[in-house]
Amino acid sequence: MSLYLYYRPSFNRSVKRLGSSQKKIVGTILEALDIYYSSNCSLSEARQIAPRFFYKQLRKPYYEAGIKGNMRVVLRREGSNCIAILAGNHDQIEQFLSQV
Repeated sequence: MSLYLYYRPSFNRSVKRLGSSQKKIVGTILEALDIYYSSNCSLSEARQIAPRFFYKQLRKPYYEAGIKGNMRVVLRREGSNCIAILAGNHDQIEQFLSQV
């Protein structure tokens, strides 16, 4: 089953607050996510773009993806749709999870 990635306005706002190097990392995460989803969730395919790419469940329905350092993308899965909610560091992700 292929998954499809969508972006919430909250995700776009969170990206606007990032520095240029952080935005570049988020762009690479999104590129790896696109390949991950289009290849039936194959980590090996996504890791050709970003060797340290990871994707893990935080708690249903939330997941996080990242490639290095402290930058992550939080996603919510709804069937075959994955919705990017937030881009941020570990502390921002923890704060988000404590509020939902």
